[in-house]
Amino acid sequence: MNKFNTSPAEDRRYLGRTFGSKAEMRYAHLLEWWVSEGILHTYICQPSTWLGVPENTFKPDFLVVPVGATPHFVEVKGMETGPWKRNKKLWAKYGRLPLHIVKARGAEKFETVEVIEP
Repeated sequence: MNKFNTSPAEDRRYLGRTFGSKAEMRYAHLLEWWVSEGILHTYICQPSTWLGVPENTFKPDFLVVPVGATPHFVEVKGMETGPWKRNKKLWAKYGRLPLHIVKARGAEKFETVEVIEP
């Protein structure tokens, strides 16, 4: 375990990729199910974005493309760190699409706790 209590890498692996947390991996499971159900067209894991200038690079957890709705980014949060708070402020100023912050609520549920509109 590290300082953020992240599980070992093998416990966070899904679809050949190691996610930053178990919650992020479980959210990827949910996204896969939504794709199979026709709710989403697709999603992309950790797309790189610039927030204002190339030096302010941020990788949200997912870019989600819903059927019949506006694409948006998703950040699955557990701990809120100093760099994350900085990125939230930069997103509000320079983000190009909404950023949904979601938190795990139990083993299978997620709740959107905030949406940052650019």
